Amino acid sequence: MVLNFLTAHSLAETTLLAAQQIAERLLAQSPRSPSLLLVYFTQAHDAAVLRHALKAHFPDARLLGCSSCCGILTQTGYHARLGCSLAVAALYDDRGAYGVAGQIGATPDVRQLLRSAIADGGRPGELPQLILLHTSPGLEEAVLAGIEAEFGATVPVVGGSAADDGVTGDWQLCWSEGEGQQGCVLAVLYPDCQLAFQFHSGYVPTERHGIITALDGREVLTIDHEPAARVYARWTEREAPWRVGPILRETTLSPLARQVGMLDDMPYYKLSHPEAVTEREGLRLFTETRLGERLQLMHSSQEGLLQRSLNAVRIEPEYGMVGNVQPFGALVVFCAGCRLALGESLNDVVDQFRDRLGEIPFITAFTFGEQGRLPHGELAHGNLMVSSVIFLDS
Repeated sequence: MVLNFLTAHSLAETTLLAAQQIAERLLAQSPRSPSLLLVYFTQAHDAAVLRHALKAHFPDARLLGCSSCCGILTQTGYHARLGCSLAVAALYDDRGAYGVAGQIGATPDVRQLLRSAIADGGRPGELPQLILLHTSPGLEEAVLAGIEAEFGATVPVVGGSAADDGVTGDWQLCWSEGEGQQGCVLAVLYPDCQLAFQFHSGYVPTERHGIITALDGREVLTIDHEPAARVYARWTEREAPWRVGPILRETTLSPLARQVGMLDDMPYYKLSHPEAVTEREGLRLFTETRLGERLQLMHSSQEGLLQRSLNAVRIEPEYGMVGNVQPFGALVVFCAGCRLALGESLNDVVDQFRDRLGEIPFITAFTFGEQGRLPHGELAHGNLMVSSVIFLDS
C-alpha cells in the first residue's frame, strides 16, 4: 500500500520505554519507514529523549512533536495514566513529500522556517498543500503574520499551541533536529492524496458586549472604561467577584469573542479564552486583542462541545473532491479548555468520530490555542476551537 495512516500509543512512565513501545507497535503494523511522524505527549515526557529515540528507530522519517494537556486521544480511546501519555501518528506516503523545520526562541524567523521546511521536503519553489504548525503560547499571531507574508491566503494551515497540564509553562516542542520550550515548529505537506480541513467553534453569541478601552499585551485591563474582570463577572452573572488567579477551567463555557466576518448572513467569530484574573482586575487572555475592539460574551454547553467534535470531522460535499474519496486518517487539534470541560464525555468524542469517519486511525492533541483559516480565508489564532485535517484517498 502506497498510502497509510497509523497510530500507536504508550502509557509507560519513562520516556525511553514509551518511545520503544511506540516503535514496536508501529513496526508491528507496518515494516515500512514512515514519511512523517506526528508526536504528541504530556509534560511528564522529555522531548529530547523522545526525538532521539524515535529518530533512532525511524532515521528517514520527518518528525514533528508538541506537548498536549493531560493526555491524547486516538481511535482506540483517551490515553492518560499518572500524567504520562505518548501517542504518535505515522503517515506513509511513498509518492508524497514532507519537510519540517523548527526554531527555539522568542522571535522565530518564520519565513526562513518555511523555506527550510520546503527545502527539507525537496520541493523548492512549490507551494505546499498544507502547513502543520505548533508554537509555544504567545507567539501565534506573529508566526501567522509571517506565513501570511510569505504565502498570502493560498495555503491551508492547521495548528495548535503547545500545552501542559496546569498552565505553568512546562510545554515542549520538537522536530527532527531539535527541541525546546519556547519557539515554533512546522511541517509542509505535499501528500499524494486529497485533504479536507475544518476550523471553527461551537459557541453562540450572547447579547452582552463591550469595547476594549485599556490593554497591556494579552491582558485586557478595561472594557467600556470599567475593570475587565468586574465586567466579565457581571456578564457571567457571578454572585461574587472573580478572585485573582487562574480561571481557565471556570471560563470554558463562557469565552469572549470578536466578530471576524459574515457567512450566509450569519456572523462568525474568533474566540479568546480568559486564562486568569490579574491584580489590576484585568483579564489575561490566550490571544492578542486590539484597543477599540468589541468583545462579545459567548456561550456553550457540554452537549454543544460534543456536537462541535462531530463538525470537526465533517467532509463538506462542496469541497469538490475528485472521484469517490474515502478518509484513511485524520489529525484533530482540540482545545485543552474544552477537553477539561468535557471530563468523562471524552469517550463519547471517540464514538462520534468513529461514526463520522468510520473505523480509521486518528489522533487528537489538546492544545492552548488553535490555528487555521476562517470561512473567507482569514488566517487566525483562536481559543476553544478545533483545527483538523482529514486525509482522503480514492
